[in-house]
Amino acid sequence: MGQRIDDRELRRRAVEGIRDEVEAFGSGHPDSRLIRRGGLLASLTPASPQRSLFNSVFYEDAATLAAEVDSLGELYDSHEIAAWTVWVRDEDRKTAQLLADRGHSLDAAPRAMAMELVDPVEVPQPPVGVEPEPCKPAVAADLNDRAYGYGPDGFRAALAGETAIRWQGAFAEGEPVGCLGAIAVGDDLCITGVATPPEQQGRGIAGWLLRRALAEAQEEGMRTASLQATKAGAPLYERLGFADFGFVEMWELRR
Repeated sequence: MGQRIDDRELRRRAVEGIRDEVEAFGSGHPDSRLIRRGGLLASLTPASPQRSLFNSVFYEDAATLAAEVDSLGELYDSHEIAAWTVWVRDEDRKTAQLLADRGHSLDAAPRAMAMELVDPVEVPQPPVGVEPEPCKPAVAADLNDRAYGYGPDGFRAALAGETAIRWQGAFAEGEPVGCLGAIAVGDDLCITGVATPPEQQGRGIAGWLLRRALAEAQEEGMRTASLQATKAGAPLYERLGFADFGFVEMWELRR
């Protein structure tokens, strides 16, 4: 076994995984684009102008963000983007204030969570009648829209095409009942897009998909797994062994 990964590195991986999600958000539609400026990465998705998740900014250096934030706003405005957001680390209060002064408001504060894949992950039997299958991006997009109450301008508009996200699905009698997306980032598995539509919730589908993904990651030599968790999702991830390393705020500007 190699050297154990400390909490500081686990937090770094959890936060850095956002960059790869932003890259996927700006790659899933023919009209989408990515803006790269120094260590800053922004996704621009005209097909989903109301959803700031798909029009979001990740930065490494606060000074770079401060220098570029006004030109980014002009760019989003020129493409008639109604809402865009900046991911801000919990310790970066200066950037949070900078954005607040420009009209951004705190929209969400998901938890940065990660775990080291040390102990073998036991995969339980699937829920009754459910089988695993690879999932097409368009199917996963529809499941996410249903799970999170988005309309056709949500995941179906932004992420129905091929990206770095690899989707695994849960199917019952040939119909999709849940999905999970993952991006390999070095030896970390960045998990995203975990979705179970309302009528399928409570069957243990999400937990089963997650355990399968973690077990497969171990077999492939991945050392860690990371994700951003909503308040509702965090308890499930904690039960699976993910540790909470603070939050990353989403500062949104909505026109």
